[in-house]
Amino acid sequence: MKKTPILFVCAALMLTGCSGATATISDKDKTIMTIGNTTYTKGDEYDLLKISTGTDLTMELVKQSIYKKEVKVTKSMKKKAQKQIDNYKENMSDFNDQIKSLGYNSTDAYMNKVLIPSLQASELTEKYFTDAKKDIQKKYKPSKARIIQCENKATAKKALKALKNGTDPEEVAKQYMVDSAKYSGKETLVTTKTTDVSTRLINTLYKTKKAGVIDEVFTNESSGTTYAYVAVLVTNSYKDIKDEVYTSLSSDDDITKASLVYYLKKYNFEVHDQDVFNNLKTNNPEYLVSRPDLSESKD
Repeated sequence: MKKTPILFVCAALMLTGCSGATATISDKDKTIMTIGNTTYTKGDEYDLLKISTGTDLTMELVKQSIYKKEVKVTKSMKKKAQKQIDNYKENMSDFNDQIKSLGYNSTDAYMNKVLIPSLQASELTEKYFTDAKKDIQKKYKPSKARIIQCENKATAKKALKALKNGTDPEEVAKQYMVDSAKYSGKETLVTTKTTDVSTRLINTLYKTKKAGVIDEVFTNESSGTTYAYVAVLVTNSYKDIKDEVYTSLSSDDDITKASLVYYLKKYNFEVHDQDVFNNLKTNNPEYLVSRPDLSESKD
């Protein structure tokens, strides 16, 4: 399928010039206010807004463009937004005045400009976990396992032997886990974001082909103490654990950025304004997907 490019739009003008171009407005010399002998024009106002909030507003426009392509506004979404409005009105007597102070002349405007895009953003993130499943698997290596945290290797070896003999992991944990163990034989989602357990254990669970006892003792230091772990793989099939992976990772800032980058790449996002380009280069080079070298150099 042919990709449709999303280009940076500023003041409703599409820039088609070469690198180094700077967006402006056609009636920039039109006076909007005066004080004493000083005159301020639309161009002055535009330049000020562009410097202070131009890049943030640009990215909001881009996100809205992606939402329109990827996440349809459904009846269910509208109902959720209306429920939020009703809740605000019930708990805030001055709700209408507050949204007007923010520049929204009606609850419908606030719903369409704020609440629904927020719901679309949430649904886009959830969609990302399906669209970019290979990327997520590669980076986060998710699996579900039953892990037992033991005081030392000797105890862990006894626990491993019991597991291999077919004893239920929770029963094994009751006998061999360390006091106040974080991992006590219950099913738990494991990803590269999981703390305490070793990277080797995470990798082993992810790469293991068949569910069952992992025939190895793993060690890892936690809070200055070295513990030993044994594990039983429940599943590392992404389709079986995708919902749990989403629940676990969706609020992570890295996921939020990665999701946006994924769709910026999909639609060939380009920036044709030098000021905005420079701002993104400094603060979010990963969004300049046509220049991956900039993100790599920052890393």
